[in-house]
Amino acid sequence: MLMNVDLRQLQAFVAVVQTGSFSRAARSLGMSQSALSQSVRQLEDELQVRLLDRTTRSVQLSKVGADFLPGIQRLLADLDHQLQDLRDLREHRRGHVTVACVPSVALRLMPVVLANFQREHPMVSVTLKEISRHQIIAGLRSGDAELGIANVPGEDPDLDATRILTDSFALVMRRDHPLASQASVSWEDGVAAGLIAMAMGTGIRLEMERGLAEIGRRDPLHEAEHPATLLAMVEAGVGVAPLPSLAWPAADHPVLTFRKLVAPVIERDLYLIKRAGRDLSPAGRALHRGILSGAQAIRDRAVTGW
Repeated sequence: MLMNVDLRQLQAFVAVVQTGSFSRAARSLGMSQSALSQSVRQLEDELQVRLLDRTTRSVQLSKVGADFLPGIQRLLADLDHQLQDLRDLREHRRGHVTVACVPSVALRLMPVVLANFQREHPMVSVTLKEISRHQIIAGLRSGDAELGIANVPGEDPDLDATRILTDSFALVMRRDHPLASQASVSWEDGVAAGLIAMAMGTGIRLEMERGLAEIGRRDPLHEAEHPATLLAMVEAGVGVAPLPSLAWPAADHPVLTFRKLVAPVIERDLYLIKRAGRDLSPAGRALHRGILSGAQAIRDRAVTGW
């Protein structure tokens, strides 16, 4: 059976025990002594027990009060911890966010975003999933991911997509490759040199197919599922790889370089995606802002290479 006991009554009782006096307890709680005495008396009346033995000179726990006190102290401590957890979540000091993104975003954009995010929110943990565009959309729908970053989000009423970046394709090659002497290369040049492509079903492959379609569809020489693998294969001399700017090697890479792909010029739009009509967690909102800020910084620098 529920009793008509409130939090202030329990706090008043514990404060009297901890301070050893009604007057000191009242000051510690910021209330009048009469109001505090009334709260303790109401608690005893509701419980139908005497919790405190009062004399003109002292206040002591009764036997029942001594048995009652530890449980109430645990209850108040647990409540305080729960409320602090809630404040931490509200203020983004704690929490967890799962982000699903295409591999090139995980390779270049997210490390920069997370380095800044960690400095501002050190108690928020982030799980980064590098998966295909279709898996990202499925993860957002199922709730396995709170945020997603992918290209071509499609017209889906369940998803809210914001375009954050547009990157263009270049052909990555070794510095000693014959095509490295040119200012730009065509898709025909790339096919003739032996293309290494992202695997079917990946977002990069989807964009690459647009370039190949304009010159007559031709299958690449080799395929891999991660941009880092393609870069390693190119470095080993296996072939050349069409990749968007987020996946290009660093401009000062000792072995690899890249040249703009033309005829046709292919660009990729990247979107920050979340479930429509569903509030993000406080930590999710903070990271959402961090990703937008990181993408804006890239646009402001007018990045053409990494």
